Order: sequence, then structure tokens, then C-alpha cells
Amino acid sequence: MKKQILIVCALLCVSSAAAAADPLATLPSADASRIHKHLPGVVLGPAKHVKPLTDVNDWYPLQNATFRYDRPSTDGKKATVVLSSGVRSPGSPVGGKANGWMMTVSDGATRYLSQRATEGIVIPTEVSTANGLLIRLNPPEPIVLVGMKEGQVDSRDIAVKIYDIHDPTVVTHSGTITCKWTDLGGWRVKVPSSEYDTRLIRLTYEGSIGPASVNAQNYFFLAPGIGAVAFTDARHISAFLFFNDDTSHAGVLESMELKQESGHAPAKAAK
Repeated sequence: MKKQILIVCALLCVSSAAAAADPLATLPSADASRIHKHLPGVVLGPAKHVKPLTDVNDWYPLQNATFRYDRPSTDGKKATVVLSSGVRSPGSPVGGKANGWMMTVSDGATRYLSQRATEGIVIPTEVSTANGLLIRLNPPEPIVLVGMKEGQVDSRDIAVKIYDIHDPTVVTHSGTITCKWTDLGGWRVKVPSSEYDTRLIRLTYEGSIGPASVNAQNYFFLAPGIGAVAFTDARHISAFLFFNDDTSHAGVLESMELKQESGHAPAKAAK
């Protein structure tokens, strides 16, 4: 009997040690396994003291910057994201000079960003230059939402319409995607550029666009003053139509370079 008790105690100790050794042990197993698969060794553990997402400018500052990411699941491949301002914000009066912001990614897509004071940063429109398509999302796809409690889910059914850029009256594909955005709390991560305390965001997508059936998850880690320092999937809604494989879209921040503004000292690059 004593021997059986000792065996049970030993097994419990091994199980507890294994759980303690897993930095993602407090996450649901499905979330943890996906992050382990796409971002191996990146998460160091929970960070309970990380402040909540209350001011979008703290977590996703719109600034002229170039982000370079390593692809952990590929052999030496890189990804580049350029955040840049335009003269006119899409949706504002033509001829106006309200700054608009764009995110250009290395696969040839330009996503137009909209910052909304009571909501956060969302994507209402995207241009896929490589495919000659214009994508409209209604309501917009969320990137960073503010005022949401940890674990609270923002769910929205997004109508997707994709137009031929040569003739914007022609709808080439359409569909509806249910997008769910959730803040999964504070986490300490280590990427090539540095270590950061971050908020972990989960995005899930389910639905269809034309011939493409979509059932996907994306996890990304937001660091204050920078934005995304690691993500499991760089694709957003429109990209699911063109890129079905999710094994090569993860990224970890290698460097961030701020664009030098005219009349100012050179901006320092985070490395």
C-alpha cells in the first residue's frame, strides 16, 4: 500500500513539474498548442502586472516605421511590415488633409487603418496589389480594441466584398466571416529584438469568401510603444482567399526602424 502511495505521489510530482515547466500551462490547451507550434520558445511565462488595453496609442502607436520579422518555421525567411501615413484619411472629404495610415506587408497587400477613439484600430479596406483586388470589410476587421476586459469576446459578422481593381463595379468574390477578438492577458516573451511584457490577443475566423472556406486562428503579442512583437499568422481576412497554408506566416520581431522626420534628429531603431 505504501509503495502504491509513493508511486502516485511521484507521478503527481512529475505532472506538477511538467506543468510548471510549460510557460503556457495556464492557457487552454488548444491555444497553448498552437502557440507552441508556431512560436516555439518565444513565451517565457505569464506577466500579471501588464496594464490593460485602455489607450490604443500605448499599444499600437501609429508612427512611420518599418518592422522586420524573422519567420521561425522557415529557413532564414523574413517578413517586412511598413506603417506609413498618407495625406488624406480614406473616408474623409476628398481634398482634406486628415492623416490616414496604411500597413504595407511584404506579400504586396496594403491595409488601410482606421483609428476610432471609443473602439481602437480596425481595417475597413485593403488593396491586394499582387492580385489586383480591392477588399471591403463591413464592419471593419479589428486589430486592437480598447476597453475590453481580459477574456471578454468581441464577435462580429463581417461582410466581405472583393472587387476587381480595374473595374470596382465588378464583385469577384463575397462572403461573411465571423471574427472573434479576445484579450488573453499579460505574457512575457523573448524575440530576436529583446524581451517584452505583452498582451496576448487571439483572433478567430470562421465562414467563407467565394470558394474559400475559412476556419483559422491568429495569436499576436502586443508590446507597449511598439505593436506586434510576435504573431502566429500574419494573414488577415482577405489573405485566406489566396494563402491556405498557415505554417509559414508566423513572425518574431527582429528590428523596428522609425522613419526620420524632416527637421528632427534621426530616430533610434529598436533592435
